[in-house]
Amino acid sequence: DLGIRDVTLCDTIGVANPAQVQCLLREVRAKLPDVELTLHFHNTRGMGLANIFAACELGIQRFETAVGGLGGCPFAPGADGNTATEDAVNMLHEMGYETGIDLDKYLEAVAYTQEHVDARLSGKLLGVRRSTCANVSGHV
Repeated sequence: DLGIRDVTLCDTIGVANPAQVQCLLREVRAKLPDVELTLHFHNTRGMGLANIFAACELGIQRFETAVGGLGGCPFAPGADGNTATEDAVNMLHEMGYETGIDLDKYLEAVAYTQEHVDARLSGKLLGVRRSTCANVSGHV
């Protein structure tokens, strides 16, 4: 009734699981069918990608992620932080979703960030891509 058309739902301490995400989304959609939803998941317990997948199954198309998984939460000390954009994009591409993101170019940005930011990046794809490329020696 206030004209709100966009809402971002956040799991900023990273404790949600896919079943909870789908249950909450069904309830929110039932009450607010015309509101565009964006979701923000931290990866504290390694559920960030699983939660994005669960939301995709219900038609959610907007997510907040971070380069290399940068970020954190003062309420979850030691947590990995945000879900890594490159990992989310890779998963979505592998599932056939179009994101409009050139993953190879994005990984260059992740590598640049890793070299210039004094923080541990928790994203998985950069390390996997580098080690896979080094080990395959031109084999497909």
